[in-house]
Amino acid sequence: MAKKTDGVVALLVILIMGALIGSVIGEVIQALAPGGYVAAIFAEGISPGITPPAVLDLRVLTLTFGVTMRINLASVLGIALALLIYRRL
Repeated sequence: MAKKTDGVVALLVILIMGALIGSVIGEVIQALAPGGYVAAIFAEGISPGITPPAVLDLRVLTLTFGVTMRINLASVLGIALALLIYRRL
């Protein structure tokens, strides 16, 4: 049972790392070609999430819930590459 959990955790870590590396590559492309067509394709994206964060005020305790993801083509390519690497492991 622990083997299956380890595989899921490894997959999640690899996918998150792929998304982070892809996002960094997208930011580098945007810095190298500001305002260009290539930067618009790789660096521009969507930001789905809860904006502004939901707030639950219980008078004694205040809880704030919020999640935002920034998805662009470079991060999607990073996730795809990470998934390919994971499948080869």
